[in-house]
Amino acid sequence: MKKVIHIVTISLLAIMMLSCKNDEQAIRRMCSEIHTNYPLATLQDIYKTCYQDFFGAEHLMNDTAAARQYIHYELEQCRDIDLSLMPKREPTGFRHRFTRINFSCLLDGELTEEQLVMMFIGAAGHDNAYSDNWAEEWRKIEEIALQVNPSWADEELQTALRGAADGNHAVRHSEAFRQNYNPHYRIVRNR
Repeated sequence: MKKVIHIVTISLLAIMMLSCKNDEQAIRRMCSEIHTNYPLATLQDIYKTCYQDFFGAEHLMNDTAAARQYIHYELEQCRDIDLSLMPKREPTGFRHRFTRINFSCLLDGELTEEQLVMMFIGAAGHDNAYSDNWAEEWRKIEEIALQVNPSWADEELQTALRGAADGNHAVRHSEAFRQNYNPHYRIVRNR
């Protein structure tokens, strides 16, 4: 019996170590892709995409009617903005649990406003949190992100993001990201 328990314990540890290694590789790949695709992105933008991947759209969904109205309002505001600076569809975080749908899909007629609203509401319709410990996850992501791109280091920002993570709070895209890439999208469940 002791031998069986020992084998099971070793097997579980091996699975956990492999999972951690896979997460580390996925985080590195995500950070490299963000750095390549958005050279002006900051650590705040890494936080944002990983937060979206961890929690989904739940933090935005208090009132479906208000969500519908805000999507319509935002769509009207971005009709004269160059939305081609971000892809039409882009996975969130390193697990890719959700996808960012660029409003350009609406303007180009690929999706209707109602389709996006329903996809967004569907993505926020239940508890989407990946686990109970976002702060721990963020610290792991931050450490790896700074290894991938040391220029993302910013002590003041890092402290603020750790505080946000401790409270499970979302953040906006960085000012540099907003000014240079015109992010107008909603996240939907990656099916």
